[in-house]
Amino acid sequence: MSFDLVITAKKIITMDEKNPIATWVAINGDKIAAIGNETSVPEGKKILDLTDKIVTTGLIDSHVHAAWTGILGSSANLLEATSAKKVLDIVAERCNSTKEDLVLAYGYLPMMMEKGILVTKEDLDKISNGKKIMIINVDMHGSTLNTEALNSLDFPKNIEGVNYETGILSSDTAHFIALMGMLEQIDNEKLEEMMDNFVNQALSLGITTVHALEGQTTKSNKDIRIWQRKLDSLPIHMILYPQIWDYEAAKEFNLPRHGGCLTLDGADVQWTMALYEPYNNKPETRGLLYHSDEEVYSLVSKAHTDGKQCSFHAMGDRAIDQILSIYEQVIKEQGDKKLRHRIEHFTLPTDEQIKKAAELGIVVSAQPEYTYLFDVPGGHLLEYFGKERTERMECYKTWIDSGLVFAGGSDAPVNGLNPLSGIYALVNSTKPGRSMSVTEALKCYTLNCAYAAFEENERGSTEVGKYADFTVLDRDPYLEPEDIVNFKVEMTIVNGKIAYESK
Repeated sequence: MSFDLVITAKKIITMDEKNPIATWVAINGDKIAAIGNETSVPEGKKILDLTDKIVTTGLIDSHVHAAWTGILGSSANLLEATSAKKVLDIVAERCNSTKEDLVLAYGYLPMMMEKGILVTKEDLDKISNGKKIMIINVDMHGSTLNTEALNSLDFPKNIEGVNYETGILSSDTAHFIALMGMLEQIDNEKLEEMMDNFVNQALSLGITTVHALEGQTTKSNKDIRIWQRKLDSLPIHMILYPQIWDYEAAKEFNLPRHGGCLTLDGADVQWTMALYEPYNNKPETRGLLYHSDEEVYSLVSKAHTDGKQCSFHAMGDRAIDQILSIYEQVIKEQGDKKLRHRIEHFTLPTDEQIKKAAELGIVVSAQPEYTYLFDVPGGHLLEYFGKERTERMECYKTWIDSGLVFAGGSDAPVNGLNPLSGIYALVNSTKPGRSMSVTEALKCYTLNCAYAAFEENERGSTEVGKYADFTVLDRDPYLEPEDIVNFKVEMTIVNGKIAYESK
């Protein structure tokens, strides 16, 4: 028998417990037809010889803001800026070099600014060259605008979190309105080009499937409409999560899920992540819950009635408690429909919450790069939360051992898009509650992600009958686990077709 395509490799990591390693895989059409370890390789109309490479089951990102990752990929980069002067120098250079009327800059971290001096509206006005400027915080939960940008927006009266004197937006509500306003000013053709750039970037990093959490920060859900129109022609597999608080409005997209990163609370560096105990460095606040129990219950109840999976952003223990309690109530009222409702981030759960989430069959999507980057000497976590709370933050290994399904993601553009960074973080963490084996880490970015979107019978492992999705690496993660982050992606194969090849 001759197959359409036969791939041979030094090692194929299948994520199939019954057959974990192979040396060849045969493909007919877009699906896997046979797998083997024998020295005798079957005939194929095409042979792809990767005998000096390592092939893994295609890597999956369970949490990415795809459109905004594309948009901010072309913005001014502030990630290395540690002073207001450096921020202003970078933004001024962009204002002077671009013909665009709107200047976006991303990666601003106010808490890291030298001597605590922050960039203000007045500073931006002096360098704007008549342009609108929006500098966006690295966590995507706050921003600073100049006068031109502020005047182009229509904020509701009495909205919290808008400082008209400094131009600083400190609440999700105000910041998301600003993001909507800025996105509306990007030409549709240019926006689509930016979204295509995201796809190309994801493929170059070995990602074969993305769970795209779209909406919430766009008027008329423009990003969802564009993605949905393009889905069948994309070279990557994309699963759309509609971040829309209005349940009825989301029905037009006819998706079997609702939500995504719908924010129940905010983020740590903005002191808006909802906690039971106050922040160590700001004891007057415990963060914010953005929505009432009644509002969240109504949405979850409707979705559960319709058999739709739900997903919400909940970082702090107070927000986690809110959504877990509502999931539990709805399941008790309507029955357990095995909908695998999700919690995004799950940053600071209690032991009781971890146990409850596992009992309810909740899927957790989190980003290992977050704690790896920030739970370090000199990082902000100890300053904000203290030792006890920092120690129990995002204990991925503990979650898995407790029976939770943990799906790895990036939260790009908040973190980097590279899934190898997340896998590296899981394998090399010095925290016993986070550190895990290479196999466990790979599973978090393959089979667990597929399970999180009800695709475990179609993707997530290299097995006969599943789609032929593969990530080709230059080295073996089992032999060089301490250097996984530096591995090179040689090729990305989606549905049996080469979607990316390193030059």
